Amino acid sequence: MIAGAFALFQGSLLLLFAWEQARYHRGRAVSPLPTGDFPAVRLIVPCRGVDPQMEDNLRALFELRYPRLEFCFVVETLRDSAVEIIRRLQSSTRVDCRIVEAGLAVDTGQKVHNLIAACRLPRGDRDVLAFVDSDARPHPDWLSRLTQRLAGLKYAVVTGYRWYEPVHGDWPSRLVSAINNIVIGLLGPHGFNLVWGGAWAIRGEVFDQLGLPDAWRGSLSDDLIISRLVRKANLRVAYEPHALVTSPAVFTWNSGGEFLRRQFLVVRNYVPRWWHFGFWGGLFGQLTLWGLATAAVVGVGASSNHGIPALLSGVVYLLGVCRWGLSLSAVRPFIRVSDASFRSVSRINIWAWPLVSLATWGALLSAAFGRTIVWRGIRYSMDAPNRTRILNREPTPEVASIRLAIQTSQTESPATAARRAA
Repeated sequence: MIAGAFALFQGSLLLLFAWEQARYHRGRAVSPLPTGDFPAVRLIVPCRGVDPQMEDNLRALFELRYPRLEFCFVVETLRDSAVEIIRRLQSSTRVDCRIVEAGLAVDTGQKVHNLIAACRLPRGDRDVLAFVDSDARPHPDWLSRLTQRLAGLKYAVVTGYRWYEPVHGDWPSRLVSAINNIVIGLLGPHGFNLVWGGAWAIRGEVFDQLGLPDAWRGSLSDDLIISRLVRKANLRVAYEPHALVTSPAVFTWNSGGEFLRRQFLVVRNYVPRWWHFGFWGGLFGQLTLWGLATAAVVGVGASSNHGIPALLSGVVYLLGVCRWGLSLSAVRPFIRVSDASFRSVSRINIWAWPLVSLATWGALLSAAFGRTIVWRGIRYSMDAPNRTRILNREPTPEVASIRLAIQTSQTESPATAARRAA
């Protein structure tokens, strides 16, 4: 019964953590909107290709209520199909907006390569750098909430996170969303928050102090490099619930599994202690949880004493139900989705949490092997935290047309090229 006692202890600790997290969210929910002077912000948005609902996502950026804002959209080529959407939205706003062409990455992740190009531009009077992914949809006060937490100089970086909203309500997308919520359940007022690259902000002087953007060179991950640098400098990362964004979830079983493996493989490469904590802690938790359930079932079949394992497994299950119910009710005020959409995911987290936990551990296990991932059509090998190789890329149609034009001009005779042009 040692395993049962440990499972009860673990479940009780997680419930206490959820209670503290809920208290923190309640406090942030009633915090007033910032007023007064707002720091000048450059909002950097890396793009590659067209994401699901991308125009709606980018339109939300142009609807941000922030008085001193400059947009910096960065793409690998101006022929990227995202540029057409950006320019269409740009024509209807008075906010300063620029589009930066970063070119193709060689020994760095394409997103990081884009960020480096954008961050090398002179900042002028821009006191804060903020970052958001093209598949994220923030609410109008999202940016002011981010910069509000930077104002007191207590935190070096402020981060939000995402809520995946299943677009079609399918099971793969709902499961990925439920697994993604495990990270939300770990964020809070403590000092162990990691930066999430899809929604974060940093003061310009801290950005320079950390040696950025040069510290990104050769890296595949932008946010975990930031997290390591902040911790090394004895600075702090604040998690801001008001900075939670909505992202459309469109996954199949295959793409969902690939996405989860990629996420955890990047964690294993850049912050291995977190991966080992999740893997070994999750393994022990799975063995105790399912071990108790198995002992109860086997005891029934053998007509032996099965009451204690059954009781313990039931109590552990109910502790998890209470924990997830408390955690998700705490974040509900910050999630801009319909009640039906929220319930379609939260019910899985609450009532099927043992299965979600098992699937999460399986994704951690899949990340224990290999160093290659595919991210937005590019296959990378993570040889070291600051050594990335691009093995091959499936270019966007725009990049493919550029390559075809180059190859054609190199192989055609001048006469043939002239006839084709005519």
